[in-house]
Amino acid sequence: MANWFWRTGAMLLLVVLVAFIALATWEPLWAERSDTLPPEANYSAEIIRDEFGVPHIYGKRDRDVAYGVAVAHSEDDFSTLQDVIAMARGRYGAIAGQEGAAVDYVYHLLDARGTAERHYPTMPADTRALFEAYATGLNDYAEQNQDEIKLGNLFPVNGLDVAAGFALRQPFFFGLNNVIEPLVAGDDLRREYGPDIPGFPREATPDAAMGASSAEGEKTAYSPFGKDAAHNGSNAFAIAPVKSGGPTILVSNSHQPWRGGVAWYELVVESEEGWHYAGANFPGSPFPFLGHNEDLGWTNTVNTPDMVDVYKLELDETGTRYRFGGDWRELETREVTLPVRVGPVVLPIGREVHCSVHGPVIINDKGAFAFRYGGMDNLGQLD
Repeated sequence: MANWFWRTGAMLLLVVLVAFIALATWEPLWAERSDTLPPEANYSAEIIRDEFGVPHIYGKRDRDVAYGVAVAHSEDDFSTLQDVIAMARGRYGAIAGQEGAAVDYVYHLLDARGTAERHYPTMPADTRALFEAYATGLNDYAEQNQDEIKLGNLFPVNGLDVAAGFALRQPFFFGLNNVIEPLVAGDDLRREYGPDIPGFPREATPDAAMGASSAEGEKTAYSPFGKDAAHNGSNAFAIAPVKSGGPTILVSNSHQPWRGGVAWYELVVESEEGWHYAGANFPGSPFPFLGHNEDLGWTNTVNTPDMVDVYKLELDETGTRYRFGGDWRELETREVTLPVRVGPVVLPIGREVHCSVHGPVIINDKGAFAFRYGGMDNLGQLD
């Protein structure tokens, strides 16, 4: 009897150990890797840092500079760049746990990878050359610093991976999260900001985002940042000489976090093909998003244009078809696996993502809601 007890205990311990090892190691083995490596090419970039550590990146061609941007940024913050690449692969949950898995869900919901696969090959060759050079810079740094890699099978990457990151993150700069978050939670959609269009009054809705009274909710609805907008809002101003009393002044004051995937990274770029400006980019970009030189300056900021529409769908009894006009159409459904890190193990969590002719669909206790947004299934912003 005692021998049976110990044999059974040993078998259970072995099963637990095997399960633990499987959960600790499955994700890199299961994860899809890039099918196509960046084309073989030689790049040459010179990186000179000023007294503040800001990289000044020089190259003969624009693509040489893009390669140098990846190397310089990797030298300074390779960890965040890996996070961004993991997001562009639907693998961020394997690094950041439940919070990362939420990003991976949106990655699948928006079909960021599919958008890149459909449109990246048709982009102009010179634009793709920048993305391939940038990807090569990331790969070269990863190859030379393998001890810094925090997720297996993350490298090598290619230009399509970089483009997929843009397809995922770009819509959130005009507030797509303000639609996705309440729909996933089953809450009321937040009231759109600004006054009613004359002749088209809107029904009052609970101000879930502010937790405010009805009267205060109406007041704060005119600003996406509520009553404390002065402390929260990004801003940008161009002041002409007639107003400044001197030179033209560009105030670039976008409020971004100090760290993470949308934190500014300062750099200066110059190539013999024409690049010559000081500015900043986000992790995962081969070029600055704002900057200036002796001839021009430009900036950007997060704002809330009306670029998202939501449609409530009528589903049939099976929940697999929706009414469109006078017909019923099949609701497109895909099974996806979200990796969720919990301590030393990564759990595979299955989820469904849906799509209609309108766009991505989220189903909650209140019904099925499709949404459509500006720039959906489009990579034109990269060119």
